[in-house]
Amino acid sequence: MKKLLVLLGVVAAMSFAAPLKADLIFDTSSGQGRTADGVAFMNGLYDGYVGLRNERVNVLDAPDGEHFNHKARRAARRSSVMPDHVQDRRLSDQDVPVFEAAWKRIHDAWDRGGRTLAPAAAARAQVSYDCWIEASEGANSSYGLGSWAARRSGDVDRCKGAFETAMAEVEAAANLALTAAQRAPAPVPMAAAPTPPMAAPKPFIVFFGFDSIAVTAAGNRVIEDAISSAERLGIVDFTITGHADRAGPEAYNLALSLQRANAVRDALLARGVKASGISVAGRGEAENAVATADGVREPANRRVEIILL
Repeated sequence: MKKLLVLLGVVAAMSFAAPLKADLIFDTSSGQGRTADGVAFMNGLYDGYVGLRNERVNVLDAPDGEHFNHKARRAARRSSVMPDHVQDRRLSDQDVPVFEAAWKRIHDAWDRGGRTLAPAAAARAQVSYDCWIEASEGANSSYGLGSWAARRSGDVDRCKGAFETAMAEVEAAANLALTAAQRAPAPVPMAAAPTPPMAAPKPFIVFFGFDSIAVTAAGNRVIEDAISSAERLGIVDFTITGHADRAGPEAYNLALSLQRANAVRDALLARGVKASGISVAGRGEAENAVATADGVREPANRRVEIILL
């Protein structure tokens, strides 16, 4: 949220003269006192954004108090709450690439399941990032003079440190989950003697980035695991079903889900699976793994399921 110098001057004058009058212009209170009863990640976002709202209101920063109040309110409603983008803030030329890299780091961790694997740390990481980028705007701006600029520089260091600590915890959890999946022992064949029919293998899931049909390195490992299992079980037929989250038009997501399925099909063909044994379908938004409101980005729904027949 970019601050206008004239608006800040007016707000500051109003706040020092009569702080309660700021609520006549800015909504800084509608998110307070709510019950956050969603998933752990959203609960953490709510508590964190309420804390940021209180910090900014206590120093008479009504515009940012309103901004963080609205984020707290959306978290309480379990609506999508994204971290601030570099375009939302007035940053120095040196800070822009720093925050672009931090933004990408957050979303890479989310795509690897960070919000589910370490929800409390993931929430702290997002809130600390927003605190860091907001403080950097204040410390670098032309209206941040004297002790104000020095105080905001202290907030920059504090919030950046909290972000780094929380992100390290999220990334460690994601790395641990990946390592566990890679090291999981292959099923041991049953010993001789009569045995019940072997149950069909569970689907192999390949996840995709937002609005992407590119198979990631992790996705390629899943595909290779599916082929290995098929060879071990003597299976030659694969059903490939693509899915999409609910961000974007429904027709677009239907086409996107089929493109993802075809990307996995191409990967199977490249590894020697015969085309005659592969069937492909796209379901779009119709069969989400995680129920969301329309327009919400959800990494768990951006997937292709490989089923061995």
